[in-house]
Amino acid sequence: MNKKGKQGRVEKIKKEDLPSRNTIFKILAGDFLINSSSRKNWSFIIYVVFLAFLSITSSHWVDRKVVRINELQESVEDLRSQYTDKHRDLMRMQLETEIISKTEMYGLKIPDKQPYYIVEKIDE
Repeated sequence: MNKKGKQGRVEKIKKEDLPSRNTIFKILAGDFLINSSSRKNWSFIIYVVFLAFLSITSSHWVDRKVVRINELQESVEDLRSQYTDKHRDLMRMQLETEIISKTEMYGLKIPDKQPYYIVEKIDE
């Protein structure tokens, strides 16, 4: 077989460059890594390994982000429940009966009579 090159010359194809019947056995034996055109095979293999490494790294990065998001969501839910509890306690503490019970130990109590005001007239 003949093959035309870029400059119009006719080159003969080497027998070792043609696919053989034992292609699968050669691939399994790693022959494609040691033959004369192995440089482009090695560069492709390195490229595929780089892509695999990049894919695995980005997958781990995304997994870490998802775990962090879940932790933050749990934290937000916990803080919401704490806020609800404290707000409920504050509302209960503002009730008049609660205030009376807390101030009785200091001797303070609600007077029985209404308060009265002393008004002083100033002459001008």
